[in-house]
Amino acid sequence: MLVPAHPRYVDALDPSGRPTRVPFIAYELFEHPTDGTVALAFTTPARLVAALGEAQPWVATSIGPLAEGVREHGVTVRVDPRVAPGHPNWQSADLAAYAREVR
Repeated sequence: MLVPAHPRYVDALDPSGRPTRVPFIAYELFEHPTDGTVALAFTTPARLVAALGEAQPWVATSIGPLAEGVREHGVTVRVDPRVAPGHPNWQSADLAAYAREVR
């Protein structure tokens, strides 16, 4: 499954006490009119792009671990959802700004 997500970082100390940045992946969550907060998952890159635009960052994952991980937070997974046409979630400028931020 292809899931809208992007890397995040937290500042921490390594075992020797030196500052370091620890990376992790943050799934993006969306509001659904009847299901509340949902995670979206797509079976092909084309479906993800059609729904959220070509600048949308994503990760590949298995549906089981994704569903289990978000269920404990009251979030459901919608597979290949229809998304109303409109403004894409991420624009090319958003990716450029994000890249500058995490350097």
